[in-house]
Amino acid sequence: TTEPALTFTVSGLQFTDTQAAVLTGVLTRVAGETVAGSPYAITQGSLAASGNYTISFTGSTLSITPAALSVTADSKSKTFGAPDPVFTVTYLGFVNGDTASALGGLLTITRVPGEGVGNYTITPAGLTSMDYTLTFHTGALTIIAPASVILSLQRAGTTGIVLTWTAVSNATYRVQYKSQLDATNWTDLAGDVLASASRASMTDVLTPTNRFYRVQLLP
Repeated sequence: TTEPALTFTVSGLQFTDTQAAVLTGVLTRVAGETVAGSPYAITQGSLAASGNYTISFTGSTLSITPAALSVTADSKSKTFGAPDPVFTVTYLGFVNGDTASALGGLLTITRVPGEGVGNYTITPAGLTSMDYTLTFHTGALTIIAPASVILSLQRAGTTGIVLTWTAVSNATYRVQYKSQLDATNWTDLAGDVLASASRASMTDVLTPTNRFYRVQLLP
């Protein structure tokens, strides 16, 4: 952050003398901008007094404290069965032109294991710094189901028809139909289907009129 003004307190002025009338010059401090080098000595610098005074200077220090830096795992998504994407993080709080190369340690990004449809926490860790107070924030990997493909319909005796579709194991599906594609509303078939493998199926009654079907993955 911006350097604070280096100030001082005066004692020993006589009569009506004022600090502004007696003293000239400014204080200085030892150069440095890191927490590791802190505190830095504040010295007399060019501060001088008129001929009526001899300065007895007592120095002090300037302390530099760590800046706040957040490291947040970027949220990602993938389709079920695909490899995990490359996990990355976003930094917020770098100062003085610093980048991730200014940090120590080794960045690790892990996620909660699992391959079913759902959300899995992504956790960053491992980085260190003297100049920054690090706060790590999680993200999420969302695994989404691939679009279901309805396979060829099969007759079930004389009164039924079997719908089969590609599925994700342990995911729940709802089958709906309507008689006209331009109809506004879909009608649910009774009972949702919990898939136990890569295919799922449901039996509907055989009707003399058209039925158009769709399969929905439930949350």
